[in-house]
Amino acid sequence: MKSIIFCDIDGTILDGSRGMPNVSEKTKYAFEELKKDSYVFISSGRCKGLLSEQVKQLKPNGFILCNGAYSEFEGQEIYSLSFTEKVVDKIKEVSLKYNGFYILETLDEMFVDSLESDAYKAFMSGWGIALSGFKQIKSDDNYHIAMIGFLNYDNYDLVEKELSDYVDLAAHHGFSSFDVNIKNINKGYGVKRVLEYLNIPRDNAYCFGDGINDLEMLYEVGHPIIMANADEKIKGLGFDETDDVLDDGLYNYLVSHKLIKPL
Repeated sequence: MKSIIFCDIDGTILDGSRGMPNVSEKTKYAFEELKKDSYVFISSGRCKGLLSEQVKQLKPNGFILCNGAYSEFEGQEIYSLSFTEKVVDKIKEVSLKYNGFYILETLDEMFVDSLESDAYKAFMSGWGIALSGFKQIKSDDNYHIAMIGFLNYDNYDLVEKELSDYVDLAAHHGFSSFDVNIKNINKGYGVKRVLEYLNIPRDNAYCFGDGINDLEMLYEVGHPIIMANADEKIKGLGFDETDDVLDDGLYNYLVSHKLIKPL
């Protein structure tokens, strides 16, 4: 039976916030080798519109995107979930109440409340993401995921309290910003749905991640691996650990555990 490997993007196969905006040659090689005998999925908080050309060129077998709200295999949709209009209105209300910004994402497009927001510009600069491609919001749509951010963490407890009945928040490692997910939907939900869809047991599943939004999917697989640069909140939970993304941790683990041949 085939194995399946789920890989996060930011902090796992690249790290724009630390000067590694591109996928390394070893990671490209690792994907090609894995696909010979296994399935490989990208599992990310990003929507399709935020996938770089380098990530697309890895040509994984499938995607779990928008922190679990959407998944596809070999170009065919497995499932797709969206916020209700009521929840979208609440996200807008709370983020602006505390002088933050919000980003709402369909599968392919990203909309921001204000392209001139200082908090928004700081967020994009810190992540190493270009401002191009983001649009001023005009009308509501089928949004799968949102982000909200602030210039500091001062109001986080208040924001969490006001939104907790509507959505789940996942803090971005090292930033005063948060993924805003459909309630009870996360990467773990996506992994579970994919394993069921492909009829693969969890013991044949591997997961590589580094952030809080990877926690649920780490618990859904038989072989959870975190990067050395992982958020301290997920260290010490009994997961295997590999090297920093800057040191090709994904490739190193796969070689050392004989899942691929060395380059």
